[in-house]
Amino acid sequence: MRYRICWILLSLLLSVFPLPAQQFNDGKGPSVSDVNSFSLAGPFALNIKRQVEEVNLILSVTDRKGRFVEGLGPSDLTILDDDKKQTALTFFQSQTNLPLHVALVLDVSASVTDQFSMERTTIHDFLREATRPTDSVELFAFNQHVQFVCPIQNNWKEVSHRVKKLKPDGETALFDAVSVAAQWLAQDPQPARRTVILVTDGEENSSKTTLKETIAQVLRDETTVYSVNVAEYPIDSEGKNGVQILKQLSDATGGAYLRARQDGDVGHAFDRIQSELRSQYAIAYKPSNLTGQLFHRLRVIASRNLRVRCRTGYYAW
Repeated sequence: MRYRICWILLSLLLSVFPLPAQQFNDGKGPSVSDVNSFSLAGPFALNIKRQVEEVNLILSVTDRKGRFVEGLGPSDLTILDDDKKQTALTFFQSQTNLPLHVALVLDVSASVTDQFSMERTTIHDFLREATRPTDSVELFAFNQHVQFVCPIQNNWKEVSHRVKKLKPDGETALFDAVSVAAQWLAQDPQPARRTVILVTDGEENSSKTTLKETIAQVLRDETTVYSVNVAEYPIDSEGKNGVQILKQLSDATGGAYLRARQDGDVGHAFDRIQSELRSQYAIAYKPSNLTGQLFHRLRVIASRNLRVRCRTGYYAW
């Protein structure tokens, strides 16, 4: 499979952007005030061009009631690449056991203050239950800046300590946060399912990138976005509807859009994500029609009118 090589060392990440009033370090890792940020259009945002030789897809297949469907084979799936059927399959695996590389991206802007306490508990429980020793998980926090908080490797006391220190404040750079997390995941050259789990109310008011640019970045980095909306009511911030933003991010990348309950509980949403990540299909093929367009639209059709979710396209160069 095709995986990017890490061209940018983490030690060369550009600027330091501390969250307001959040400066702590227990000596066990990077502090929130010392964490590095990506410059999405700076000199390190390299664009390495080479032609795609193989397209890798992660599929979630459900029936009409939303239940995951197991036991499918390659003959049950039809891949359409720019509406042309693809037959040169190179890999297929049911209930893939590829390790997960997860970026948990947590909104800590002022607009999520009321929901934040319950989010912290649920996230901690999810990470303990859902991850395996072969998985790699990193925790990011964002308001108007995006910050790497800490890696998660059974260091539950440290994770709990750092999350408790986060206090919601500031504006919301949602698009920047997703773009940064996708770029971070793409630096790992090891075979894995790259996944962003975005916990937010969908408000967006301070990103340098646009929704269209963010989706393009995530597709290039072969990353799936799961959006967990913690807003009590749909948000319409400066003409940008939070529900629509989160649905577009998830739908375009093959993830899912989920809502917190009215009491703010996000446990059921994380249960759904956990179940889906362990019930997916991995498939790869050699595209037969690379000449022409830079961006290729993807669609996968399953037998028996089953529903298939996967990323909506890829870049040929």
